[in-house]
Amino acid sequence: MASLALEGLESLLRARKFDQTLTRHWGLGQGHWETQVASTGVGALDAALEGGWRRGAVSELIGGRSSGRMSVLAATLAAATRRGEVVGLVDAVDRFDPVTAAAAGLDLDRVLWVRGPSLTVEMARPTLLEHAVHQAVRALDLIVRAGGFAVAALDLADVPPRIVRLLPLATWMRIAQVNEGRDTACVLVGNASMGKSARGASVRLEASSQWTGQSAQGRRFARLDIRAEVASARLGPQGVVKLT
Repeated sequence: MASLALEGLESLLRARKFDQTLTRHWGLGQGHWETQVASTGVGALDAALEGGWRRGAVSELIGGRSSGRMSVLAATLAAATRRGEVVGLVDAVDRFDPVTAAAAGLDLDRVLWVRGPSLTVEMARPTLLEHAVHQAVRALDLIVRAGGFAVAALDLADVPPRIVRLLPLATWMRIAQVNEGRDTACVLVGNASMGKSARGASVRLEASSQWTGQSAQGRRFARLDIRAEVASARLGPQGVVKLT
């Protein structure tokens, strides 16, 4: 049970509207501090993040193609829907595959899927990509402001970083401010760092191909080994975590 002094301090912070600065709450009857998180759906990653993505914060999931970023995103969304929660996904250039996600355990009835224009990124005009990104960010902002979502994810994974960097820094600061103190874990998915909040985490994925066979003619692709580099202001650098 929390001490009277601690309870009094928390009550004072709430009265002065500083309760959003409280990053932990006391788990009554459990005897330990319990961090407000949304599971990533990946055990090793949850362990590195002390439970998962921070609610009320903006985190980043970064990696190139075939790095496992979409698998981790799908696992995060699926974990939330298994808890009976609702999630929002803003799909900037229409890359989300609901069939594959459902097979991974995602309850599609609990997903708000905002689909952007279906663009072939390599051939699309930069102005079209810029417009798609701006629309996607606006949709994310609306989802966060609406509240009630366990996870709000913005998928910019196939958008070139040079297009994303055209967004002003204030864009991410505004979303972080809106989400502060809420029960939503906001996750930005992309090729490069975008704009995590001070309490959010940055997870950078890398994959390496593993092959079998002793000769060039006999070599066969075996699997992808996926590793995650985890860092946050709260936890500091956590080193490399092997996911597969």
